[in-house]
Parts: sequence; structure tokens; C-alpha cells
Amino acid sequence: MTKIKFIHSADLHLDTPFRGLLSINSELADRLKDATFKSFEKIIDLCINEQADFLIVSGDIFDSEVRSLAAQLKFVKGLQKLSDKGIYTYFICGNHDPLNSWMENLALPEKVIRFGSSKVENALYTKNGNPLARIYGISYRTNSENRDLASKFTSKDEPVPFSIALLHGTIGSPGPHAGYAPFRLDDIAHKGFDYWALGHIHKKQIIHTANPAVVYPGNPQGRDFGETGARGCFIVEMTQGSDPAIRFRPTDSIRFEKITVDLTGADKINHLEKYIAKAVKDTIRGNDSVSYILRIALKGRTPLHTLLNNDSELKTLLDELNDAQPDRDQFTRIDSISVETQPDIDMDKLRKGNDFTAELLKMIEETKDPLSLFRAIEDENKIPAVARKIIAEYPTDETALMEKVKWLLLEQLT
Repeated sequence: MTKIKFIHSADLHLDTPFRGLLSINSELADRLKDATFKSFEKIIDLCINEQADFLIVSGDIFDSEVRSLAAQLKFVKGLQKLSDKGIYTYFICGNHDPLNSWMENLALPEKVIRFGSSKVENALYTKNGNPLARIYGISYRTNSENRDLASKFTSKDEPVPFSIALLHGTIGSPGPHAGYAPFRLDDIAHKGFDYWALGHIHKKQIIHTANPAVVYPGNPQGRDFGETGARGCFIVEMTQGSDPAIRFRPTDSIRFEKITVDLTGADKINHLEKYIAKAVKDTIRGNDSVSYILRIALKGRTPLHTLLNNDSELKTLLDELNDAQPDRDQFTRIDSISVETQPDIDMDKLRKGNDFTAELLKMIEETKDPLSLFRAIEDENKIPAVARKIIAEYPTDETALMEKVKWLLLEQLT
């Protein structure tokens, strides 16, 4: 029975600087910088341990056109390790590492095939003299690729068990990503390929399971809180006459997570750390092989609402929680704590009243222009100072502003 096994990865973004995490200290910043390299090393080791026939990388190997010497050397070193084990690598270049930006003197190992950008190229994979798969791919010429790349793919009419297409582009809505080389599932479904190895979208997705399989592995290492959860690559096993078996394997060394902590009923400030510690433990669930950077949102109705909205108290809590974390290779660090709680107020009782507080609540819940409402109330000197501070920090009409100030006002007035 004819079989192949390969690893499908994409969007390595080696040497990502991890900008924007201002609360991370210098030591952790260095660990973050190494995280993309560690994820790549895990992919290389996975290929060897799984005895894969080859590795696929569907674009964006580096984070930018001006990549560091370290990133280039570590990439080539990893591929050399595979080549020495007889494992091939097939890759294309994406919008972050277009072909025209690659250094001419960067020599690739023997069993590494980088596809060009002028047309769709193909390479035949053989094992023990038997042709098993033909792999097709096309690289980006520049970082602003505007060609319809999907339309350029055509499979050869020859008896090869498997055909695989490498494409860096956008199927459907791009989400937070730029819509490079967009295409639809219908554009590629009937081109005669068994597996479309996609890249560019940083979220693992099996768009279509078989005939053909259409797959995004996502990026192997999350880089910020827009890329939460486990990150990795796919192990793909194809058997002639059967649907592909596609298994996800995490390769991240640092994981970003957002945690919600329900404080409903909590009335003792010294119990707060226990609530947060439990939520953190439930998220990590004994996974000691990965470090975590967390953002915590406190929610629920609690008498602690006013205290939690004190910035200095919140910073003290954050520092204490981080100081309590054990010093080890796999760390857990809380990046920030946001307060989305509500005061422990009987809203139904308030609505039935006939005083200023009841009238204010009605106005807030019905208004479509919260800033104008707040200014009108402020003219009557009815807004507490703490609420004025919150309003001043929000320059636009936002739901978050409305909710935060509503609860502050109501708690102050009651």
C-alpha cells in the first residue's frame, strides 16, 4: 500500500521582535525573541522523530525582508540537519520573505527545494526509486504580491500517487491579515491536487478534509495576544485510496492566553489571589512543557468592584502575583489584569425607584450617545471624580466606556 508522511508548517516568522509587550522585563524579552527559533527546532526534531518523508513550509520563514544573520543561519542549519537524515524540505516564499529579498550567497542544503516566483514549479519526490509525490509551488516575487497565484496551478497528467500544492495566500476572509493572493475554495477544488498546503493565515484550519484537503497549519509560535492558544504544525499521512490523516502537534514554547476570572460573590480582598490562581491552574492544566503569558479579565458582581478600580491597588496585585511565580525554565507571567466587574447592586430594585439614580440608569441604558450624556450630567456636577477620570481616558464613543462608567456611577450614587 502506497503511503507518504510529511510535516506541513508555515509562517515561522523567525526572529520576531515581539513588540508591544511593554510589561515584560528584559530577561523574558530575550526568551520571547528565542521562541520562534525554538519552535522551528521542534519542527525539525518532529520530522526526524516521526520519520517524515519531507517537510513543507508554506511561506513567511522570516519576519521581515531585513532578517538577521542569526535567523538565516539557524534556518539553514535546521534544514541541513534534515538533509543529513535524508529528509527533503520543500518551501515557498511569502509576503514577509519575498524571493527578491533572499541573499544570493545563502547556500541551501542538498535536499532542499525552494520554488521560484516566475511560474508554478514542481519537484518529484521518490523513495527507493519509486515516484511517490509531485510537489508544486510558487513564491512571492515582492512583498506586495498581487497576482492570482491559485489560477496558475495545473497538475501534470502522469501516474504519481500523490500531488501536493504549496500556496501562500488568502482563502475567504483574511481576518487581521492582509488579503494577499486571494482565492476561493471553488478556484482550487477541481485542479487535481490531493493536498493544498497553505500559508499566511495564522490560525490552524482544515478548510476541506479531502478531495482535496485544504489546510492552514497556522504559525508554530504565537507572537502576541492576537494569537492565543496552542500553536504548531500538522503531521500528514496520506495513503493511496484513503482520505489524509491530519494530526496537529504543538510546537510553541511560549503560549499566550486570555483568562476570565468570575468574582461573583467574592467579598474578601485577601481571597482574590486564590480566585486568580485557580483560574491560572485550570488554564495550564499541568502542562509544564510550555511557558505562559496571561491577560486576566476580572468579571462578575462583587463588593470588591470599587477597590479593583483603583489603579495602584491593581498594580500591587499584579506585582504580587508575578513575584509569587516559581523561578524555572517554564515560566508563567501575568501581563495585565483588566477589571470588567460590576458592583453588587440590585438592578431591578434601582429601575423601580423614582429618584435621580433610577432616572440616570434609564438614561444610560437608552442613550446612543454616551459622551453627550456624561457631559450633560457633568454640567450638573453629578459625576463622581473617579468616573470623570474614566471618561477622560476614552476619546471615542465605545461600549466599554459606557459599561465601565455606568457601574462606577451607580455604585457611587447608591
